[in-house]
Amino acid sequence: MNNNNDSHQNAPLTPLLTVTAQGLNLCPTLSSKRLHFKSLQQEDILKIVHLLDDYETILLLTYAPWPYTLKDAIAWFCHVNHMCETGTGSFWGIYDLEEQFLGTCGLSLFPEHEKAELHYWLGKAYWGKGYGTETAQRIITYAFENINIERLEVNHMSRNIRSQRVIEKCGFRLEGVMRAYIKRFGEFEDVKFYSLLRKEFEQNEQNLKMRCVG
Repeated sequence: MNNNNDSHQNAPLTPLLTVTAQGLNLCPTLSSKRLHFKSLQQEDILKIVHLLDDYETILLLTYAPWPYTLKDAIAWFCHVNHMCETGTGSFWGIYDLEEQFLGTCGLSLFPEHEKAELHYWLGKAYWGKGYGTETAQRIITYAFENINIERLEVNHMSRNIRSQRVIEKCGFRLEGVMRAYIKRFGEFEDVKFYSLLRKEFEQNEQNLKMRCVG
């Protein structure tokens, strides 16, 4: 996308995968212009703890506890690893070209409904550099080009304006606001819900190609 070096541009389109637990590789290594996305490994656990040892970052995440401990990271890693093994999720560590760990991203998969939910977060040191948008765009492309989904969902707390900008740039449509949807650190938070349908993704891709040609 946008004339970057994504490996998917030069590779032949793979057949759409019907998500099952039958040994599919749902976490292949991906790349974009400035980032690599690799399946999470045990050595990433301490990196996650280090980046989430920051209250400002935790405040913007919907469910992460504070303080965020090694025990929390291990539990989350085991959970998403199980999702990858059972065909109900795809999760990656986000790395820059110097192999610096920036955060994580992933997809929760709901094969019976042919839909998925997008997740991503970055350490505070990497905010404001366009990495969030680059990450979301790459995972969105992977999802629609390689997994049998009709709908991709994403949500964020209303206070998370950075995430809202990323989501809007990626073409998601706002479906509604759930008022006082969760309680975080004693405060009720509104949560905004968005979706992107396959036909909208394909139209966005076609519009991008037309602009590049023009």
